[in-house]
Amino acid sequence: MSPSSMFLPRPARTLFYNAQDSLFCQQQPVVSKALTCLESSWKSMEHRGDGSSVYTKALLAYAFALAGNQDKRSEILKSLDTEAVKEDNSVHWERPQKPRNSERYLYKPQAPSAEVEMNAYVLLTLLTAQPAPTPEDLALAVRIVKWITKQQNSHGGFSSTQDTVVALHALSKYGAVTFSRSQKTPLVTIQSSGTFSREFQIENSNRLLLQQAPLPDIPGDYDIKVSGEGCVYAQTTLRYNVHLEKQESAFTLRVQTEPLTCDNPKGHNSFQISLEISYSGSRPSSNMVIVDVKMVSGFIPLKPTVKRVGGPDVWISVSSDQKLQLRALTNSELSVTPVAGDLILTFGLY
Repeated sequence: MSPSSMFLPRPARTLFYNAQDSLFCQQQPVVSKALTCLESSWKSMEHRGDGSSVYTKALLAYAFALAGNQDKRSEILKSLDTEAVKEDNSVHWERPQKPRNSERYLYKPQAPSAEVEMNAYVLLTLLTAQPAPTPEDLALAVRIVKWITKQQNSHGGFSSTQDTVVALHALSKYGAVTFSRSQKTPLVTIQSSGTFSREFQIENSNRLLLQQAPLPDIPGDYDIKVSGEGCVYAQTTLRYNVHLEKQESAFTLRVQTEPLTCDNPKGHNSFQISLEISYSGSRPSSNMVIVDVKMVSGFIPLKPTVKRVGGPDVWISVSSDQKLQLRALTNSELSVTPVAGDLILTFGLY
């Protein structure tokens, strides 16, 4: 489930969709009703003093900005400012319940998708001011841009498709708002502590072109200097391989055949598979579990034995392969009649 479907009221989504339409206006019945609902939601949040709905506040602020309600936009931005994380000359917002990053990374990992999307909506809110963003809006916007661009991966995207679309929209809008034609085009110079030096001239003809150069010495110290006027986005990308951390499995599975080997002539025609499965994770029980038993070439499941292992907690799909859909598992081994603790299936030649 996407963050927007978890936290964003349906009227806000309606407003977003209508705002993309050239016929968008507050007099449309659906838009008017959506705004009324959103204003009521915002009043309820203010009354509760809800500090855990940063994501919802960001979306509400953008919705009111699209509708031209500058008073509500300013109110929510003021509320968001009290919850902002300000560090390294950048500004961003975090969900109180966001997942904790693993400590095994050798670098600062990307922010979760919801964080990127949420901050992009705040940036869009600042840039969607009427008649135009104030100098204070742009001063805050550039600090948000600094944080968002740090979350981009080496391909220019972010954590997911959804946050990539919103973040690129916000960055594009920032580029359009701050764009100005200047005779002093930016010149970017990259120099190492050794002899390496490379210049990139940014002009109107190539300002949307990706320019890149390999850095010869890794590790190494490099300085980036910019002269002229304009806004330039520079990114360094380091690629390397690491061994994945070995993690404990959340399930215990034991499989045994009867007979154990095919030396017995009986095993040439049919055999049984006994499955013992239990949940060993940190929660009291698992969600639905699917056990997929692949067939040995030339064998099919015998339907009478399939029916015997069925029960209230097991749903079985019979096909060329055998799929067992289990409602939930606990740390006790699954017990299905007629054999306690085992799922026994019999397979025969066809």
